Amino acid sequence: MPLNIVPIGSLDDSRLTPYRNLRERTLRGESAFIAEGHLVAERLLDSTFETESLLTWSEGVANFPSSFAAKLKGKPVFTLHRKEDISQIAGFPFHQGILALGRRKPLPDFLQGMRQWGSDPGTWIILPNATKPDNLGLVFRSAAALGASGVVLGERCCDPFSRRALRVSMGGVLQVPIFQARNLRREITALRKTSALHFYATLLDANAVNLSSFQRRPEQVAILFGNEYSGLDPEDAALCDLKLTIPMAPNVDSLNLGVSVGIFLYVLRLLPTSTQ
Repeated sequence: MPLNIVPIGSLDDSRLTPYRNLRERTLRGESAFIAEGHLVAERLLDSTFETESLLTWSEGVANFPSSFAAKLKGKPVFTLHRKEDISQIAGFPFHQGILALGRRKPLPDFLQGMRQWGSDPGTWIILPNATKPDNLGLVFRSAAALGASGVVLGERCCDPFSRRALRVSMGGVLQVPIFQARNLRREITALRKTSALHFYATLLDANAVNLSSFQRRPEQVAILFGNEYSGLDPEDAALCDLKLTIPMAPNVDSLNLGVSVGIFLYVLRLLPTSTQ
């Protein structure tokens, strides 16, 4: 199937409206989101999210992967005459080669997610209050690479479909199941009563178990990670079965959220399991 190339001659064309002023628009609350670059666009095409259109410039089409045509299934590829025209429309310097317009869908809450997943062992990432898109993107990149069962977002988390979070995640946001808690503490409390899920708190605490000496059982695990500045709220930590910490050099008090998630996921995958 050939690409459906649609040249656009005027920057005022209404078909460009979803791509306008992306620097000023957060897109939160909108049904649309924007994926930047060939890799993230292809992961959008491979995902369960709908792709409505692509935007590039006339010569940019030559750089499309050959797989795009079949995956687009006739969806329009809008082309502007110059690459600089896209920068003018989007409101930021455009270097990624392509913009793709995706459509959001309702995200299930944590309880719904657990019903979907069942009782198979797995590792869930829970973020009560991650507020930085870059950090959230890194979390999803680690979660995709290291096989997390899903990422659960608290009520105060930033938008995983923001342009920056999507770009930093390298499309991981589109690969890992996402769950949006309506009331995270209430949902955790309910799951502690009705599921086999074990909750681990990650924090700096003299009484926390050192990750390097921890023995994981073959069970479902949910790991709570705190805010980038204030760490994990004591009320969230109190809901957990166990406190874990990463051993660090003296005089270092924290790690980037995305780095921490990557370390925990990697180590928990490699740890020998204990049945005692």
